[in-house]
Amino acid sequence: MICAVHAIIAGAVGASARSRSRAFIAGVGTHLLADLAPHRDFSPPVELLMTAAALGAIGGVSGFNSAAFAGAIGGVAPDIENGLAALGVLAEPCFPTHRGAHGRRTPGVLAQVAISAVAFGFLVRHARGGARADGAPKGHQASCPGAA
Repeated sequence: MICAVHAIIAGAVGASARSRSRAFIAGVGTHLLADLAPHRDFSPPVELLMTAAALGAIGGVSGFNSAAFAGAIGGVAPDIENGLAALGVLAEPCFPTHRGAHGRRTPGVLAQVAISAVAFGFLVRHARGGARADGAPKGHQASCPGAA
């Protein structure tokens, strides 16, 4: 997956965690799972820019000290080795899905965009306090049909 997508997925999962440390660990786990799906990666400069934007958005919505942000950091952490390899600092990847069990490459990014939109929507909803059992946002007065 694009590193920014890893951040958004992991942020959404992390938002439900009970602590930042659990969110970080869950984020690493989501990276492993998301890497198994067919996807397209971009050049390191493009990945870096998109990841910075995604992390900024997650921090802006959920807070930079939130479980969501910790999850997002966990989600992107395994890709640090990709940057180190591109710089020639690391000869061989260490993360399991970077060594072999990686999803096949695809030219399109539509699935990643769709997954990101759904996950980011969850993050926004979670940051706003979720919803009541009747589907109305928390703090919203439900009205009777036909009431003015």
